[in-house]
Order: sequence, then C-alpha cells, then structure tokens
Amino acid sequence: MNLYHTILIDPPWLERGGGRIKRGADRHYPLLKTPDIVRVIRESGVFTPAEDCHLYLWTTNNFLQDGLWVVEQLGFRYITTITWAKDRFGLGQYFRGMTEHMLFGVRGRLAAVEKGVTLITAPRRKHSQKPGESYELIERVSPPPRLEMFARVRRPEWDTWGNEVLEPSLFEEEVS
Repeated sequence: MNLYHTILIDPPWLERGGGRIKRGADRHYPLLKTPDIVRVIRESGVFTPAEDCHLYLWTTNNFLQDGLWVVEQLGFRYITTITWAKDRFGLGQYFRGMTEHMLFGVRGRLAAVEKGVTLITAPRRKHSQKPGESYELIERVSPPPRLEMFARVRRPEWDTWGNEVLEPSLFEEEVS
C-alpha cells in the first residue's frame, strides 16, 4: 500500500445545469452529494495519505464551502486557494463563471519542494479537463508519490483512480 505525499482530487460535485436541458456535469458522469464524496474517497482503498501530505481539491464557485468542509473531513488543514482563470466564461445564474479553484491543504509538516503561485491562467478545455499547468504546479511544489482521485487520464509518475481513467492518447482522441 502506497502512502502518498501528494493527493489531487477532482470530485463529481452535484453541479447541475438549469432547465430541462442537461448542461451541467450531470450530462457527463454520475454526480455525488458532498457527504457521499467523502465516503467514496475514504472507501476507495487508495486514499492513503502519508502522515505528512499535501492535498489539492478542485471545486467550483458553487461548491467552495463544501470543498472546505471536504478538506477538513479528510483530515487536512486548509492553507490557500489556487485559482484557474479561464479564457472564456461558462454558465451561471447570477454571474457567468470564468474561474475554478483548487483548495490546498496540509497534513503534518511537509515543506514545499519549490514555491508556487495561486493563479493559473489557461484556456478552458473539454468539460472537467484541468489545465496541464495545474499538474506542473503541483509537481513543482509537492513531492511524490502522487495520487489523483476521480482522474480522467493517466499521468506519468502518478497513481490514478477513477471510473473514467483513459490512456493519454485515448483522451486526446476524445478531446478532438
């Protein structure tokens, strides 16, 4: 069993599009209520953080409060928010979103390999596909071994867990 120093989680928040037409995440994959996200992570058999560990948790504006709760429930102390500023806006009821966030938390005392910044500016991609810059940032700041949960694509030198994991070449074909 691997004990991970770095864990990245992109949960399937219960984010739904408005109206009769499915426009939200619910048209792409099964969604979970926030308490179920914590349960699924704990019961996955792969969530094995080392005593000293960094956690990165993706969240949307709508689920920021839930994201902070999940960080705490998983046994981490919230440190900061890393924001992904996208090149075009998406949907929204009051405001049209152009950002997504990665909450950073720690467990124990694991120092950063190198300092990072809290802003990623990168184009919006296919639904739920995160920018490569986010992985590069994590790899610069946080040491291996690394685990990505609710992953969509395998990445070199990372362990992956999720029901949509594809080989990188297959994922690129899917994107086109």
